[in-house]
Amino acid sequence: MQNKPVKFYNFTIVGAGASGLWMAYSLLKQGLLENKTLIIIENDKKKANDRTWCYWAKEKLTHHPLESKIWSYSQNASKHNKNGNLYPYNYYHIASNDFYTQIKAELNQSKNIYWLYSTYQSNFNGEVKTADGLWKTDKLFLSSVSKSQNIFNDNDLKSYLNNHSDKHILLWQSFIGWRIKTKKPVFDESKMTMMNFDIPQNGHTQFVYELPFTPQESLIELTRFSKEKLTIPEAQTILKDYLTKFNCEYNIQNIEIGAIPMTTHFDNKRKFISKDETVIYLGTIAGALKPTTGYGFKNMANYAQQLAFAISKNANLPTHHRKWRFKVYDILLLQILDQNPDRGKEIFQTLFKTQTTPKILRFLDEKTTIWEEISIFSKLPILLFLNSLLKYIFR
Repeated sequence: MQNKPVKFYNFTIVGAGASGLWMAYSLLKQGLLENKTLIIIENDKKKANDRTWCYWAKEKLTHHPLESKIWSYSQNASKHNKNGNLYPYNYYHIASNDFYTQIKAELNQSKNIYWLYSTYQSNFNGEVKTADGLWKTDKLFLSSVSKSQNIFNDNDLKSYLNNHSDKHILLWQSFIGWRIKTKKPVFDESKMTMMNFDIPQNGHTQFVYELPFTPQESLIELTRFSKEKLTIPEAQTILKDYLTKFNCEYNIQNIEIGAIPMTTHFDNKRKFISKDETVIYLGTIAGALKPTTGYGFKNMANYAQQLAFAISKNANLPTHHRKWRFKVYDILLLQILDQNPDRGKEIFQTLFKTQTTPKILRFLDEKTTIWEEISIFSKLPILLFLNSLLKYIFR
């Protein structure tokens, strides 16, 4: 009795979120799917408008009209009598439903891309197993893990990190946001606000993020950096109080709730991996998210392009490798937010008060020089960071 032949796909992507779709899109654009096949495993067939993605850049990531709003001015700077112009950057907003719809529409034009709505289970020696199938693959791109490996809920991730010899701090960037529509015009749609700390801190580091889309519509989101995740009752109290300043009735159109792990555990030690590597990680587990901000959408897009290009050239594959000093900066801040959460507001407000917003964005992009970084840290509560540095050295 012969065994049933196993199917074969050149490329397999597990997860059709931002990192998985960017990878598929880059493989397509690089011409790698003209004579090769790709299968995408998606667990959720009916993805909704479930999140907001934002990024800053000098130009848009693609020619597609993905962005629902673009700002070139931040109120954080103007609040401290500084020029709030973001030039040479713009701040882009993408509704996840627009991203899913437009990228999938382009992918669906390829006859060599296949979709499987199923649950990923495991891989071994180039063989991928799901709840509904089994096949061989040359390259497996993992942007999510199997249920048995799921480390992205609170308790499992803590246990996972604590079991590693190099102990990693774990905080959560948790957020609850309301997209509201007011009865009358109250918003300046030309200006966004990255961090407004003029709210109760309640023993944590927390701020309001404001993205006005029209004079009557805005996303008002409460974000917390802390060991403890934000709860709905806590958010409701603060958001309701925050909205009283507009002195206007409003309706909640949509609610965003989520949490992003803030840890340096997923940082890569290697700049490259072998071109023959079968399993390649994407997204959070690949180190796409900056530990102290949670931003990763642009990183995912750029990384997918770099990977596809390297594959097309049969070259070794890049990782989300970061310069050592930026990893240390993130560790120092995470230690402070972990042990002195009451000082977070002071640090961020001082940063926006003493630095121009474009310089801050360049620093968060890890594109500044070491002399610029010395200048930045010299204006912050230096003793706090020196104390954190000593703890890091002797940890």
